[in-house]
Amino acid sequence: MPKKVLVVDDSILLHRMYELALKSYARAEIAPVLASDGREAFVRLQEHPDVVLILLDVNMPAMSGLEFLERLRAEPAFRDVRVVLQSTEDQIQDVRRGLAAGAVGYLTKPFTPRQLHQLLDVVLV
Repeated sequence: MPKKVLVVDDSILLHRMYELALKSYARAEIAPVLASDGREAFVRLQEHPDVVLILLDVNMPAMSGLEFLERLRAEPAFRDVRVVLQSTEDQIQDVRRGLAAGAVGYLTKPFTPRQLHQLLDVVLV
């Protein structure tokens, strides 16, 4: 049974990159689920309550990744879903803020499929 990973990013190009990188992950079969913003991500979570990981862009229109994460943690059904933030913001205070909000990891853009796979090795255990 494939593990479902929800990708929340407003970039269609990054959706495609994630799809390719996730499908090429050798240690587990992964089924990407895509959303363009936080609102759509909540819809996808209702459709796919078995999502095991969310890869969440920090900077999105309408609802930021941190706002989405705060709302997610307030929902009992999704409180324990692992979230990895991804952003071009790479200062230590950005990473600390994301981890303090409840993320289990932080991936700086741009990243390679190998970097994503290494992160998956840690967070999908």
